[in-house]
Amino acid sequence: MDLIKRRAIWLSAMIASVLCVGTLGFMLVAGYPAFDAFYMALITMTTVGYFEVQPLSTAGRAFNMFYLLVSVSAMFLAIGAMTETIIELQLNNFLGKRRARRMIDNLKNHVIVCGFGRVGRGACAELQQVGASFVVVDRNPDKVERAMKSGMLAVLADSTRDETLRDVGIDRALGVIAALATDADNLFLTLSVKS
Repeated sequence: MDLIKRRAIWLSAMIASVLCVGTLGFMLVAGYPAFDAFYMALITMTTVGYFEVQPLSTAGRAFNMFYLLVSVSAMFLAIGAMTETIIELQLNNFLGKRRARRMIDNLKNHVIVCGFGRVGRGACAELQQVGASFVVVDRNPDKVERAMKSGMLAVLADSTRDETLRDVGIDRALGVIAALATDADNLFLTLSVKS
């Protein structure tokens, strides 16, 4: 998310700067009042193509041609950069999930930590400290993302479901840590693991 925020701020600043240059240019070169100059800069930048607010002199038209090239280039650059960022993040997300899936499929003698709340985080910290291999399962996307950012294998799923436990290798695991939010879920998980 940091990348998106940085690029969005940079692109917003670039577009705002181009709009300011256009507004000032139309005010100084064409003699437009501030609002009319901003309006003219905006419709030129977005290529809407409405009529000119006031007739332009030759110098005003020359500035308009220059501004049109600069502003449209800035818009294309902004659209391209945001598209690139989104595609890059989606691709990284896909490849990261695929790599994590392969790593989980190769786990043996690991621990399955169900729930990444306070207790689950503490259990994971202990497991990391002793160098044990483990996988976190939680149904909260924020908690799964937090675990992954901490360098842990994590899966977004409901750990009370048998399919989820099979997917994270319950048949190859040393054990399961039940650290879910409610006692009922922990009891249900315990019964599922035993069966």
